[in-house]
Amino acid sequence: MSEVSPLRLWVMRAMYLIMAVGIGLTVWPLILSHSLELPRMTGVAWALLGTIGLLALLGLRYPLRMLPLLLVELTWKVIWLAAFALPRWLDGTLDEGMRTTIFETSLGAVLLLVIPWRYVWANYVVRPSDPWTFRRPVSEVAANHAAA
Repeated sequence: MSEVSPLRLWVMRAMYLIMAVGIGLTVWPLILSHSLELPRMTGVAWALLGTIGLLALLGLRYPLRMLPLLLVELTWKVIWLAAFALPRWLDGTLDEGMRTTIFETSLGAVLLLVIPWRYVWANYVVRPSDPWTFRRPVSEVAANHAAA
């Protein structure tokens, strides 16, 4: 039901590799050699992107466990396009830099094909949530009594 094919796992690994290499080549040099006059939020954005690049390396080994990283990547891109790019496009105030960023961000649409949506549905939507209480599960209590 929520199985992911080996091919899909390799496609996910390829996506993690693209993310790690792309961010490693573009963002990490900026992080390592920035000026002290860098605007605060630019540094925040670079640090966040750098973190995504580093965590993408874990996705090479654990593609399904790191699936939330792909969901974060897709979600921030959709939010940026909808909340920041679309209004500028609608009012005709796009400059060349914004157009370039829209193009680059829109490449994230490939994530719609990479993410195993049936797995997401089965494991993040339909699956019961983790307990909200501090009580131990009944099965753990029973196992402790059987061992005693």
